[in-house]
Amino acid sequence: MSFQIEGGCSCGSCRFSTTNEAVYELLCYCTDCQTVSGSTSYTAYVEPLDTVAIIEGLPAKYAVNADSGRTNARVFCPDCGTRLYAELEELGFASVNAMALDDSTHFCPTLNHYTESAPDWCQVNAKLDELPLIPR
Repeated sequence: MSFQIEGGCSCGSCRFSTTNEAVYELLCYCTDCQTVSGSTSYTAYVEPLDTVAIIEGLPAKYAVNADSGRTNARVFCPDCGTRLYAELEELGFASVNAMALDDSTHFCPTLNHYTESAPDWCQVNAKLDELPLIPR
């Protein structure tokens, strides 16, 4: 039985809700996620796109070409720049920034994604399975 959880940006002007039952919980090492997170990986709490709703504020969107070749839209706060989620419209998913959830304990990664893009010096958690590449 799912229930709604909420999250938001650093400055508090943008808020969203989603379900507590993620389809995937993963660490993504693609180059786009590295750039946007400022880290070796991004904490992706993957949900069906139609379960994510903006409940406060007006976030901005920016389209990017992912390592997969798909075009994804980053949804972020125009005031503080916090990434809220990415719309993976072609797949019907939203990749929610798990660290933007009010209670990030909902996030428990079970998968790695795009580890071939991880920096050589990065220690990838080998205990997590690799998410198979989703066809374009």
